[in-house]
Amino acid sequence: MTNFISVPLKTTSEVDYIKPLKSYVDTLLDLKSELKIEVNEGIVELNKLRSRACIQPLDRHQTSLDIVARYYDQLCAIECKLPITPTQNPISFKWRDAFAKSSYFFSKPSLTISDSSFERAAVLFNCGALMSMIAATQQTHTDEELKTMAKLFQQSAGVFAKLKDSVLGLVQQEPTSDLLPDTLSALSSLMLAQAQEAIYIKAATMALVKIASQCAEFYQDAQKLMSRELVKGIWDKDWLRIVTGKSLAYSAIAQHHQAQVVGEAKEIGEQISRLKEAARLMEQTNNYLPLTSNFSSDNTAIKKALEQAVKDNDFIYHERIPEFRTLAALPKALPVTMPMSPRFKDLFESLVPVAVQNALMFFESRKSDVVNLETSRLREYSQIMNACLASLNLPAALDDVKNKELLPESIRQKSAKVKSTGGVETIQNKISELPSLYKRNEEILNEIARLLKDEKENDDNLRNQFRDKWSRVPSDKLTTPLQQELGKYRGILNTASSADNVVRNKFDANRRGIELLSQTENELKSSIPGLKDDSAQQNSTAVPKLMELMDQVQEIKVEREKLEKSMKEVRFDMCNDFQQSMSDNGIVNEEKLSSEKIEHLFGPLKKQVEESLKKQETVLNEVQKWNNKFAEEKHGSGSVERENFLKLLATAYDAFLQLEENLNEGTKFYNDLTPILVRLQQKVTDFCFARQTEKEDLMKQVQQNILSGKNDAPKNPPPRPPPPTAPGTSFSTPQPQNQPPVPPQHQQWNYVQAPTPQMPSFVYQQQPQTWNQAPAPQVPSYPYQPQMQSWHNHPAPGQQMPPGQQMPGQQVPPYPQQWNQQLPYPTNPYQGPPQPYGSAQYPYGQNQKKMSTLSRVRGILSPIFSASKRFIHGESAQVTSLTNEQTPKQDKLFRSVQLDIYGHQKEVMFSYMSYLTLVCSHLGVKNSKVLRLPTVKWYQYALRAKFAKKKYKLHYETRTHIHRLSLYDITGSTASTFLEYTQRNLPEGIGMKVTYDELYFLPDMILEKLQEAATSEDANVSFKRLENSEESKNSEESKEF
Repeated sequence: MTNFISVPLKTTSEVDYIKPLKSYVDTLLDLKSELKIEVNEGIVELNKLRSRACIQPLDRHQTSLDIVARYYDQLCAIECKLPITPTQNPISFKWRDAFAKSSYFFSKPSLTISDSSFERAAVLFNCGALMSMIAATQQTHTDEELKTMAKLFQQSAGVFAKLKDSVLGLVQQEPTSDLLPDTLSALSSLMLAQAQEAIYIKAATMALVKIASQCAEFYQDAQKLMSRELVKGIWDKDWLRIVTGKSLAYSAIAQHHQAQVVGEAKEIGEQISRLKEAARLMEQTNNYLPLTSNFSSDNTAIKKALEQAVKDNDFIYHERIPEFRTLAALPKALPVTMPMSPRFKDLFESLVPVAVQNALMFFESRKSDVVNLETSRLREYSQIMNACLASLNLPAALDDVKNKELLPESIRQKSAKVKSTGGVETIQNKISELPSLYKRNEEILNEIARLLKDEKENDDNLRNQFRDKWSRVPSDKLTTPLQQELGKYRGILNTASSADNVVRNKFDANRRGIELLSQTENELKSSIPGLKDDSAQQNSTAVPKLMELMDQVQEIKVEREKLEKSMKEVRFDMCNDFQQSMSDNGIVNEEKLSSEKIEHLFGPLKKQVEESLKKQETVLNEVQKWNNKFAEEKHGSGSVERENFLKLLATAYDAFLQLEENLNEGTKFYNDLTPILVRLQQKVTDFCFARQTEKEDLMKQVQQNILSGKNDAPKNPPPRPPPPTAPGTSFSTPQPQNQPPVPPQHQQWNYVQAPTPQMPSFVYQQQPQTWNQAPAPQVPSYPYQPQMQSWHNHPAPGQQMPPGQQMPGQQVPPYPQQWNQQLPYPTNPYQGPPQPYGSAQYPYGQNQKKMSTLSRVRGILSPIFSASKRFIHGESAQVTSLTNEQTPKQDKLFRSVQLDIYGHQKEVMFSYMSYLTLVCSHLGVKNSKVLRLPTVKWYQYALRAKFAKKKYKLHYETRTHIHRLSLYDITGSTASTFLEYTQRNLPEGIGMKVTYDELYFLPDMILEKLQEAATSEDANVSFKRLENSEESKNSEESKEF
C-alpha cells in the first residue's frame, strides 16, 4: 500500500503570557494573596506549556499529542477566566501558514491576531495535524497498531470537521489558506478516507467488499474537495495524484472482492463484468500511482481472475455478461470530545469564569447601592434633626438655665472635638489638596485619550497609504469600549469636581463658626455674649422634660452609628450560587439571585432604619412642644444676641462634621480612582503595544507582497538586475536571420556566448569628462543593495551609492526611468550564439574560414592580453567600443568571487556557510566547496602577581575561524544579487571579505590586429606573420635586456 498523507504543522513565534496576565490578576481581580500566588504560578506554567506545545520541536509520538491537547484544553478552560482580546489583555499571536512554501529570501505568509480564539483555532489545527502524523508513521504489523492508526485518523477528521464549523467565528480576520473552511473540509474527508483504508487493512474477509467500496467513495469525496479552485494550489504536488490514484485503486479492489463473492455463487456473468471494471480502473490507476510498488499484487490478481473467469465462461457456462452496478458507503468521523487530553488538569481551577466574576461585581455594586441608600437616609435625617435642635438653641439653652455658665457645657464639648480633629486648618488643608488630586487623575485620562488618538491616527494614515492591502481591523471598532470607559470616568471626574465646589462653598458659609470652635476655651468664652439673670426658669417643668428628650436624641445618634457599621460589615460570597446557576442553565441569572440574597441580608436592617426614622419624628415633635412651653416661661428674659451666637456655633459644629466626612470621602475617592485609571492606562498601553506589534508584522507582509508583486510569498528570488547601457546612447546588435546555429569554437568564450534575457535597462546621463578623468562606473539601480564598505571608497560591482554620494561625474536615477528595448544581446537563444567582439559585421554562415582563423588568434592572444585584477569591492568595468559609432556597455564578468567569512562561533559559521551554499544552488551559481582556513588565535596575557614567574601566567585566548567559498564564472549583476541577500542575512558576530577576479576586454590595439588578420586574403599567413612578429619583438626585448 502507498504511504499515508500527513498534514504539516503550523508554526508560531514566542509570546509572553506572564506580564499581561499577571498585571490583569494583580490589578483587576480582587483576590486574596494566597490565591494570587497560586494564579501567578499557573500563569508561569501556562507560558511553559505553550513553549513545549508550540515552539519546541514535536516528535511524532503520543506524548507530543498529549502536550498539544493539554495546551488546547487549558486555552478552553481560561477562556472565561483570563480573557485575551484586542481590548483586554492583548497578546499578539502570530501563526504561519502550514501549506505555504517559503524561500530563502521570503518567509511563509502569516497572520497575527491579539485574541485567544485565534490561538485556539491554530492549536486545534495542530492537534489534527499531529494526529495525522502519528497515524501515518504507525506500523501495520498487528491489529492493535492498525486500530490505533484508524482511531487517530478518525479523530483527526473530527478535529478538522469541528474547526471547519467554528473557524470563521474564532478568526475575526481573513484566515490563511490552511484555515479556510474549504481547506479544512478537504482535510477532514482525506483523514476519514485514510482511516477507512486502515480499517480495510485489518478487516475480515466477509467485510472487504463493503469497506473497500466505502474507502473508494471517501477518497473520491476528498479528491473533489481538494480540486476546488480556491484550495487546489495549496497542496503538495503529490497529494492530488495519490488521492486520485487511491480512489481508483480501491474502486477496482472493491469490484474484485465482489466478483469473488458472486463467483462463489456461480454468477459468472456478473463476475466477469466486475472484473472488467476492476481491470479498467487499475489501468487508470497506473496513470497516478506506480502499480509495480503500490497495488501490484491486486493488479495481478485481478488480471488472473479475469482471464480464468472468461475462460470458464467461454468453455463451460456461456452466460451473458450483465451491466456494472455500484455499492453504497456508511461510516462518519468520530466527534471531538472535551477535554481532549485524558490527563488534563486545569492550572487555574481556583479562578472563576469571567461571567461569574462580572456577576460578583454586579452583586457587590447592588449591595453597595443598598448600603449607600440606607446610610444616606440616616445621615439626611440626622442632619435635619441637628438643624432643628440648632434652630432651637438646644441643648445650649438648657445649660444656661441649669449651670449658669458663660460657656455652656455642650459648646465646650463641641469645641473640644473640633480641636481634637485639627480644627479649621485641617479642613483648609484637605480642601487645598483636592485640586492636585483632581489634576492627577485628569492627567491620566488625558494621556489615555492621547494614546488612543495617536493609535487611531497612525492606523488611518497607514490605511490611506496602503488602502486595500491594509487588512487590519480599524481602530474605531476596537477602541469603542475603551472610549466609552474613558467617557464614563470623565463624567465621574466632572461630578467629583462639582461636589468639590459644593464642599468649598459650604466651608465658606460656616467658616467663622468653625474658626471660633477651633479657638482656646478662654478665647471662645470671651467671644460669647454675657449671661443674664434667668432665676425664674430654674423651677420650670419644661427643662427636665427637654433634658430627657436630649438624651433620647443622643441615643438615636448612637443607634444610627451602630446601624451604619452593621450595614457596611455585611459580607456574603455568591460565587457558589452563581457557578451553580451557570452549570445548570448555561448563563448566570445575576439579577434574580442578587435581589433575593440582598433582600435576605438587608431586610432586617431596613426595618431598623424605618423604626429609627419614626422614632426621630416622634422625639422632634415632643421637643417642639416642650420648647414652646420653655420659651413662654422665659418671657423674653434671655439675650437674643447670646442665643443667636450659640446657634451659630451649633450650626458650625454640624457643618464641620459634615465637611470632615465629605472631605475624607472625596480624598478617598480620588485616591481610589487613581489606581483604576492607572489600570485603564495600562490596558490602553498594552492595546497600543499589541497594535504596534500587529502593525509591524503586517507592514513586513505588505512590503514583501509589494516586492514580490503577488499576495503570496514568491517561490523564486527576484530577477537579476539588468546590465547597464552605454551612457546617453542606445544601439542594437545585428541579428542573423534564418541561419542555422553555429557551435562555439573555443570553450573559454562561453561566458560571452551565454544568451542574456531581455530585461529592463536604464539610461543614464553622464557628465563631460576631461582627458585625465576616468569614466564613472554605470551601475543599475534597484531598491536593496548589499551593505558593503570599502577602504578605497568605491562601490561594489552592481552596487548603487546612496543619494548625494555618487562618484564624480556620475548621475544615477533612484528608480528605473524607462525601458530600453534595444539591447546588445540576442533575444532568441536558438538563432545561434552571439558573435565575439570585433566580428559583429560578419553574418553567420559566411566567411567560416575567417571566423575560424579569428577564433584561433583570439585563443592564443587571450591569455596574453586579458587582464585579471584582484581587489576588494572593485570598480566597475570600462566601456569598450565595437565601432567608432557604437559604444555598448556590457555587464561585468568575474572569473571568480572569493568570500572569506570570519567568526568566533563554529555553530554560527557552519549554519551560515550552509545557507550560502543553498543560495548558490538556488541561483544556479557555480561554487567551490567550503574551505576551512587555519584558525587565527589571539592571546592576552595577565599575571597573577607583580613578580610571578612565567609559568604562572594566565592568558585569554580568542579564536577566529575563517571559511572560504569561491564563486566561478559569474556576472556582475548576479554577484550583486547574491551579495545583496546574503549580506542582508549576515548573522551578528560574522564578518565577510569579498575579493573579485574580473575579466577585462581586449584592448583596441589587439582588436584592430584581429580585424586585419580576419580580413586578409590568407588568414594562415597573417596568423604566422603575426606570430613571428611577436616572437621577434620578444627576442629584441630580451636582447636589450
